[in-house]
Amino acid sequence: MTLRTDWNGVFPAMVTPFTEDGSFDEASFKALIELYISEGVRGVVVTGSTGEWYSMSDAERATVWEVAVEASSGRITVVAGTSAVGTREALALTRTAKAVGVDGCMLLPPGGIFASRNEVVNYFHTLAGVGLPIMVYNNPPRTGVNMDADMVAEIAKAEEIVSFKDSNRDLYAASEIIYRVCDKLAVFTGLEPYASSVLPRGAVGVVSTISNICAANMVSYYHAVIGGDSATAYKTQKLIDQLYHFLPTLGAPAFVSVKAAMKLLGRPGGEIRLPHLPANEALIGKLREELRRLKMIDA
Repeated sequence: MTLRTDWNGVFPAMVTPFTEDGSFDEASFKALIELYISEGVRGVVVTGSTGEWYSMSDAERATVWEVAVEASSGRITVVAGTSAVGTREALALTRTAKAVGVDGCMLLPPGGIFASRNEVVNYFHTLAGVGLPIMVYNNPPRTGVNMDADMVAEIAKAEEIVSFKDSNRDLYAASEIIYRVCDKLAVFTGLEPYASSVLPRGAVGVVSTISNICAANMVSYYHAVIGGDSATAYKTQKLIDQLYHFLPTLGAPAFVSVKAAMKLLGRPGGEIRLPHLPANEALIGKLREELRRLKMIDA
């Protein structure tokens, strides 16, 4: 089996730290990359959904990519989120990302427009023409597009398509995709609790929002699963499951809760950007109580 890329392991879906006035917090962003590297990640995805790309201008995204390339200094893989609804817009962003020097890009299919199957395939094949390695991202609740194994196999005919991130909660469908394309594409799950199910089936990594909170635990979990260390895998899986299940109960978008948790843990996640609203005191109190229960903080 010869994959088109050597991407594997844990890739945090990075938050983008902002200051209180909404500006990009470059210092915190650089500190966060250093923290991830110290915790053993193999790459990062920047300006993805967790990175609040939808609230950023194209120029701001390019600045974040430039800082990520500089800060990582080739020590980890940098994947830029270049998602856009329009093909022209996604092409422009992807060309900029290539010029900046990132290792690859990640794209959702065009969302909210009810794109047909052929339109989705053509979208990715057109973007492949830029010549930058692409991670195709399947997240049906976010886009209204659900990629099945046949569609992914068709998209994968373009050699520049090197990776696939799946956030579909249907494990059977996810397995069918893995079996179909894992001889070509580096398949990642975007659902951390599913890692122990998809890695033995041929997936190679996890693009992880929770890594913003506990990257070291995610890295430990990944290595335990692929190394057959069931005791460690059970321990870390339980922590990740509990966090994953708890965050949606707070009644705020995940990115709000993640940044609030990072602040409680002393991690440089920065502030949230409008249209999201900052975590209120009630949410922070519940979050503090849960992190204490999980023995992630003392007080």
